[in-house]
Amino acid sequence: MDWLGFTIVVLCLLVSAFFAASETALTGASRASMLRLSKQGNGDADVVSDLLDMRERLIGALLLGNNIANIGSSAIATAIFTAWFGDVGVLYATGVMTALVVIFAEVLPKTIAINAPDRVALAVARPMRLTMYVLGPLLRIVEVIVRLLMRLFGLAGEHQAILSPTERLRGAVDLLHHEGKFEKQDRD
Repeated sequence: MDWLGFTIVVLCLLVSAFFAASETALTGASRASMLRLSKQGNGDADVVSDLLDMRERLIGALLLGNNIANIGSSAIATAIFTAWFGDVGVLYATGVMTALVVIFAEVLPKTIAINAPDRVALAVARPMRLTMYVLGPLLRIVEVIVRLLMRLFGLAGEHQAILSPTERLRGAVDLLHHEGKFEKQDRD
């Protein structure tokens, strides 16, 4: 039982790492790069763009998948550690799983993804689309509950961008100038 349990814990941690990397990559992917790659015939770029167009459902799938993996791995580890050490095994499992989840299922995959968001987004796009399809019915239920709660607290409404596209572009140009990548006349 212990080897099976350990195997499941490791698989759950790998799944959690996948979701953590996917979240960072897909939220950090450049829409401009995806459009350019899509025009060059890259089908994965089309999938990334489609996923970004369904941002609310994407975030729901990422969070749901990540939480299922983390809670599942922690529950199984707790069962193993309590079988070995009795009641104090809960504390051991909590410490070990916290370290494993933080390092291997959160920080490491997110660091990898933040260093190459477009490349990682292209790699995870198709598996994430499949995940969203599989979790679709559950995601719909979660979305309904969230919308009801938001309405209950008076937070329902359209997603309104704070800055217009022109203001965002102006901010990007100013940032590039500030970083020394644009000369003043190019910026102007």
